[in-house]
Amino acid sequence: MRYPIINSKKTGKNIYKFSKKKGITANNIQTFMNFACAQTIYRWFHGKSLPSLDNFYALSVLLGISMENLLVNDSGIAFAPSKTESFSLHKERMQTYLEMLE
Repeated sequence: MRYPIINSKKTGKNIYKFSKKKGITANNIQTFMNFACAQTIYRWFHGKSLPSLDNFYALSVLLGISMENLLVNDSGIAFAPSKTESFSLHKERMQTYLEMLE
């Protein structure tokens, strides 16, 4: 398995695509996140920077989409796992959690 790398430009385009699809503008995001200006959001859209983890989470809530669906890797593939993979990952996390409790 190759180490996954986030592609900033493709992720920015993805953020823009989902924002446009929902009718949410950079100014709407600015207001929601209480930023002084919208320049930060335009940097995200153009892939010049990426949101912090907290801002990624807030953005995913605003857009009604998981963070994994916003991220795009170097191969141009969104990170969202399939339902089977998602269940498998959830099961592994639960097993790890239960082992920690013992």
